[in-house]
Amino acid sequence: MDEISDAELVVLAKAGDNEAFGRLLGRHQDMGLRVARRVVRDHDTARELAQEAMLQAYLSLDRLRDGARFQSWLYSIVLNVCRSHFRNRKGDALSLEAMAGGLRFDALPLTGIEPGPVELAEASELHEAVLGAVKSLSPLNRAATLLYYYEQLTLRDVAATLGVSVGTIKGRLHKSRGRLREPLLPRMSDSDISRPKETTMVKVTIADVIEKENTGEGSDQNVIVLMDQEGERVLPVWVGQWESGLIAIGLSDYEAPRPLTHGFMASLLEALGAKLEEVRIETLMDDTFYATAKVRLGDTTREIDARPSDAVGLAVLTESPIYVAADVMERGGMDIPEAFQGRELQGQGVKSMIAKVEQSDLTPHTSHMEEDQEKAEAKRAESHRELWTALFGAEGEASD
Repeated sequence: MDEISDAELVVLAKAGDNEAFGRLLGRHQDMGLRVARRVVRDHDTARELAQEAMLQAYLSLDRLRDGARFQSWLYSIVLNVCRSHFRNRKGDALSLEAMAGGLRFDALPLTGIEPGPVELAEASELHEAVLGAVKSLSPLNRAATLLYYYEQLTLRDVAATLGVSVGTIKGRLHKSRGRLREPLLPRMSDSDISRPKETTMVKVTIADVIEKENTGEGSDQNVIVLMDQEGERVLPVWVGQWESGLIAIGLSDYEAPRPLTHGFMASLLEALGAKLEEVRIETLMDDTFYATAKVRLGDTTREIDARPSDAVGLAVLTESPIYVAADVMERGGMDIPEAFQGRELQGQGVKSMIAKVEQSDLTPHTSHMEEDQEKAEAKRAESHRELWTALFGAEGEASD
């Protein structure tokens, strides 16, 4: 049965052959675990989510029309399960927005702007045309194309997911582009079909860090505002409160009593003799920004995937340039109204956030001072007992 194709195994599994479905999972469970680990990092959680995805695949197998697409279909299920896991977790520290570290401004409900019916119809028509063209590819080429272009995986990740070499993936993508060119060419303008150009990068500065007022909606996100050199366009990016606070501190003269995260990262680079040459926000996908940090060590340069909040925060402390891809600035940015162009930036957001930090530092912590010494010692002794009990069990318990 190992030589039977996925499509044939799907037919058998739909007919009630559990062994056939087991064979399918045996072929692709390693891929599912790799995808889950890539998203959630923690091995145990990734294994649980991958198993949940396998169960969902079993329960919804009848919905799979093309059995040859089982691998890419299962891949999508794993991704959706992982995304649901993040959405269901409470608290900003583990939210999908916090993990992303950079959401498009309109991704959160601050404005009511929505695309009109014409835009929606055009986008839907184009989406169907592209998917129809991709569906015409062979199963192997289709899987590589969807993972690389739709899910935005790197060549190395696509190769690892499909269990082949990077060279093989390059070959499949080359063949796919050739096959897709003919059905999609009529839909593209002259500028679209011209020879690919290098990505144009726009140099930006941090205009301000704006703290969102507590509205009770449960979204612990603030906004960093990146502005182009001409002062005509800004790119607002939602980031977590903690990350935005670190960036605000980096932009100010405030000195933290102990090294904070970005300061520690900058010190590590300095100790290693490495230099952060630049930070680039290169991609906007599904309302989430993706950044790259370019680091040089001697004659070697590495480009490291990073959350925009981390990359920008490190760039502030190392005084490294920040760039945004022109198409990202176009899609996610906002034109500054003419009435405000040329005005001096106020930086009120950073000033307000730093004032709160300084006020917190100046507030005397007198709770323990108001307790008498005997009560303080009793509390300390109780804390010690709780510590030892947590480590070694209750005093006097027999060990097995």
